[in-house]
Amino acid sequence: MLTIGSFALALFAVLGSVCWACLQEKNPKGSREYILLIEDEAQVAALTAETLVGEGYRVILVQNGFEALKIYRNIGKQIGLVILDFFLPVMDGDAVFYELRVLNPEVDVVLSSGFAEQQKINAMLGQGVRGFISKPYSSQNLLAQVRSTLDAGRQGLRPA
Repeated sequence: MLTIGSFALALFAVLGSVCWACLQEKNPKGSREYILLIEDEAQVAALTAETLVGEGYRVILVQNGFEALKIYRNIGKQIGLVILDFFLPVMDGDAVFYELRVLNPEVDVVLSSGFAEQQKINAMLGQGVRGFISKPYSSQNLLAQVRSTLDAGRQGLRPA
């Protein structure tokens, strides 16, 4: 369930049509960036969110790309990073990525998958995905990828 707080109320105001059962906000008062985590596997989502929250990140967790796009359309400027599963219900990760790029060509996205086709991953990396983390991943690898991607974006070190 979504924690009720000022950010949650702001979400409600702009996202009235979002599937609330598909959305969770974790650590809304955290000291670090908001991360939009798009992951349909409950166990992976829970462990990933727990790891990020433990490091102070604020996490918005959704289960499918359609809901993620609704959220990003409305509050994308507040989101520092998107962690995107490749295989999702409703829309696959590549379709979600390309729609995110339409909304914000500079969006920072880290792709996550255990089964993705290498050709599609390489194409997405060439189109601006900032990183890839292979499942299963350790907390250490996740946090290193997240921090390096956020820092590269902040310092203007993004690939062209």
